[in-house]
Order: sequence, then structure tokens, then C-alpha cells
Amino acid sequence: MNENTVIHWSVLTIGHLSRNRFWGEDDATARRSPLCTSVLLRCAPEETILVDPPLPPDEMAGLLDRRAGITPADVTRIFLTHFHGDHRIGLDAFPDVPWQMSDREFVYWDTRLAKDAPERRLLARITPIPAEGGRLVSGVTTIHLPGHTPGLTGLRFDDPDGNRVVIAADAAMTRDFFEARAGYFNSDDFEQCAQSIDRLRAEADVIVPGHDNFFHNARRAAGRSGVTAA
Repeated sequence: MNENTVIHWSVLTIGHLSRNRFWGEDDATARRSPLCTSVLLRCAPEETILVDPPLPPDEMAGLLDRRAGITPADVTRIFLTHFHGDHRIGLDAFPDVPWQMSDREFVYWDTRLAKDAPERRLLARITPIPAEGGRLVSGVTTIHLPGHTPGLTGLRFDDPDGNRVVIAADAAMTRDFFEARAGYFNSDDFEQCAQSIDRLRAEADVIVPGHDNFFHNARRAAGRSGVTAA
């Protein structure tokens, strides 16, 4: 793929949380089943990358048809931002394409999972890629955003309008968590969560969170225009 690749992206599912402290809900009690935000990258002319397949395998074909007019056979690559179950539930719908995840996240789960854990079947199929600066295709690289898990890794790219887009996943659960510099109740390291959000604030024009719709980073936009954000 050449360096002039045009990257189009779309949100397949707008995710939601099992509980949301910013709605007055208790972190100790699940109110609903979680759904992650999933993204499709179409990198002309060769690649169609699915980030975090969000539904059970038997539901993925319908989702891709409704949201993108494609079939699972049209997907050429899967990227997992991290290995939590709600971000990998649909993997088995794509048995014949590469599955990729950051090397730091891979090592974390490889050392954490029991030898006979059923998740090892999935982990064994994953190809690790560097957590920082790893290249999926021309113009799409990894960005290490630890905190929620030690190896959580997003993707960054420039869209056709010149915006720097970062698929942040659970480094920023929703816009409220981003604005509060807050990790989720099950995050591994809350200080790292805050630091990763600070990095997103400094580097991304558009942020795709883990469990909500994408949003524009007003503070970066203000800085680029020379206006001080309130």
C-alpha cells in the first residue's frame, strides 16, 4: 500500500457501559450488559480493518451489512485494542484473516491466563504488533495508552479532512471520563489512565472512545487555532 492511502472510517456500534458513575450509577452494580464501540477502517484500495468486533459471531454478518454493506469475507484484518471480552466477542466470525493486538497486551494476558483457560485458544491466533508506532497499513499506526490494561493500544491516522483521529477504546471510556481524566472501575492503573487521557488531549483531534460515540477534542482544536480554551 502506498503512502498516499486514503483512510475512511465509520463507527459500526456506538457502545455503552454496564454502569456509569457520571449518571449517578454505583460502580459496584452492573445495570446492563456492556457493548464496545467498534470501528471499520477502509484503507483504499486494499484493506478493510475491523477494530474490536463487538457482537457474537452469528451477529457480525448482520452488523456489517447494516452499517457498511459488506460481509465478513470483505474484512481483511482484525485489530484488538485490548483483550477484554466485550472487545473480542466476535473474533470467531473472521477465522481466515489476521488478528492483531499489541505486544504488551499479548504478554500481559499470556502471563496472566491459566494454562487451561479457554481464552488461550483465541490468544494463540493473535499476532502481536508493537504497542507504539506499529504499522498496520500505510498511515495507520499504534499508540500505547496504558491504564485500563497495561497494554491497551489504540490506532491513529489522519482522515481525508486532515484530522488526527485516535481510536482510543477504553483509554477514554466516554467523553465524560475523558473530561474528568478518569479510569473505569475495573482499570488496572488509574494514574496511567489519567496520563493516557492527557496524551489524547495533546495529540488527537477526534477521539473514538471505548463505549460511546466519537467526539472532537475542543482543547486541541483551540490550541491549533491559537485560541486559549476555557
